[in-house]
Amino acid sequence: MDQAIVGFVGVVLGAVITAGIAAGANYLLVVRKERAEAVKDRLSRANELKTAARLIVDDFFVAQLAATEFVEKKRWVPGTARNFPLDAWQKDREVLARELPLEDWNTVEIGAWAVERFRNLAPVPRSSDEMLETGQPILKDITAGIQALLPYM
Repeated sequence: MDQAIVGFVGVVLGAVITAGIAAGANYLLVVRKERAEAVKDRLSRANELKTAARLIVDDFFVAQLAATEFVEKKRWVPGTARNFPLDAWQKDREVLARELPLEDWNTVEIGAWAVERFRNLAPVPRSSDEMLETGQPILKDITAGIQALLPYM
């Protein structure tokens, strides 16, 4: 009878140890999988932000060049070149809204508004002073938007 009790206790103890090891191993595998998925998600979001920042800066850069010409040389770029695209901004601004700190987001959004304002300026003859007065704030806002996105590129 003693051998049967010892055998029974051995089987029960073995089952408890095996179940504990299996539960511990499963827990470690789940934790490891969650960490790997979190790293993958962070990398995916960082790549999405980098792509959006690069494309939006490209849109802003075209307008910045034209605004610089407007302010510094007091002349308009040719008419077809004034169709400053904001396609990337329209497409990817949700990515920026989600990922950027509020201050950077506000700066970039103001930059997009400045591109819109510049695009909608009527290409009428203006005095040098008027061109400077109109163009400088627009150029400043576009440049600030570009600068805010540079760290994310």
